[in-house]
Amino acid sequence: MVSLFKQDKIRTFEYFYFFVMVLYMAQIDSNTSRMIGTLSPPYFPFFLPIILTIVLLDRNKVRFNDKRLIKITLTFAIWTVLLFAHKRTYGSDQYSYYFFLFYSIIIAYIHIQVFGRKICTLYEHIMVRLCLISLILWGIAVLYPGSASFFRNFPETATGRNVLYVFKWLDSTIREQDIVNNGILRNAGCSWEPGRFAIMVLLALYCNLTRCGIKFKGNISGVILLLAMISTQSTTGYVGTIVLYSFFALKKFDLKYILAFCIFVVPISYQFLQLNFMQEKIEEQLDIDDDLIRINKSMDYVNKVKESNEYTGSLARFPSMYFEIINIEHDPILGYGKNVGKSYFSQRISGNYLLTGGLLKIFGQYGIPLGLILYLILLQSSRALGRELNVRKSALFVIMLISLTSYSFFTSPIFMAFWFYGLFRKEDSMLVSATEEGEEIIEDKASEEIDSQIKE
Repeated sequence: MVSLFKQDKIRTFEYFYFFVMVLYMAQIDSNTSRMIGTLSPPYFPFFLPIILTIVLLDRNKVRFNDKRLIKITLTFAIWTVLLFAHKRTYGSDQYSYYFFLFYSIIIAYIHIQVFGRKICTLYEHIMVRLCLISLILWGIAVLYPGSASFFRNFPETATGRNVLYVFKWLDSTIREQDIVNNGILRNAGCSWEPGRFAIMVLLALYCNLTRCGIKFKGNISGVILLLAMISTQSTTGYVGTIVLYSFFALKKFDLKYILAFCIFVVPISYQFLQLNFMQEKIEEQLDIDDDLIRINKSMDYVNKVKESNEYTGSLARFPSMYFEIINIEHDPILGYGKNVGKSYFSQRISGNYLLTGGLLKIFGQYGIPLGLILYLILLQSSRALGRELNVRKSALFVIMLISLTSYSFFTSPIFMAFWFYGLFRKEDSMLVSATEEGEEIIEDKASEEIDSQIKE
């Protein structure tokens, strides 16, 4: 058994399983991106989470005849058939995109059924350990530049080195843009880049606040997560953190909470926004007119010199939203699907760039009707977790929306488990407990009451 926080415990294999799932969630390289990628070699990274999930199912009873699971998979199945008929695109490469969609839904359902609301404490516990490792290694990289010779002994990635899948050392000699701010190397943690790591930390901060509230004394986990967030130097992460703490600070519209908010949160937020790299990134994102002119020139050049449809870069978040709106206008009902190469932007404007962010991509890929359903499910999940953990019901919904402005993560199984928690959570009438041997015993409260009445 592994002790989490306070009285929470979890069996060793289940902890190891979820730890591996978090590493796959981070997607530090192409191997750990295999839970949302395409069906292609190498196959071991693809089969590893499947094998571990089979073992998990063998150790935990999970029923798949759940009406809610059937309804959502049937909804996506109908959407997939209609999309294939509309786009008239067939082939094994196309099928693989939709395989991973259903694959993620099933894995998310399993996570919710096995871990329940304990998924919050489990995720926080693992992220705290990964953040601590990242802070130590990041500190060494920043304070001792000569340590580069040590980090270069590890496998190379596009922007640095993969240190045993628990830390990504960013190599400024390969790519300095977005890696170094004010001469300080950014912390990418266990993910491929700092911004993605920041939204993982943001979700862990939400879990910590549901458990401890705004508390720093004695809350070592919360301090470690905040330090890791600061080291990422991510605008999305900073804004999300400020908003998240504001939600919990103003949980009651009471004079003392409002005063505390004004005294502490507002000045801290102002100081964060005054940081040079924050101002530069915000100004760059908001200057969409100049950005679009530059992008159009770049596209003209790239489209002339490249014959293939392989993209050469990613657009910034606001230009991406601009083009995603164009995608939605051309495919409002069904969307363009999981294959971004079938979007209007890729086929008619430029096939050499990817659109970042996921806020509008939900509507772009799945269409407006299904997109609305997905956001309603997210809102339902935020309320369900808030109600069960006795915290602000809209907090999860808001930080997910903030994270989606920069990254698309819907089909990542752990993110999807939080997204679908309100849909797939166990019925309130079912009391789940574990014996000392770890076997699940499900007791129906209603049936117990009936039995007691009969006996009386």
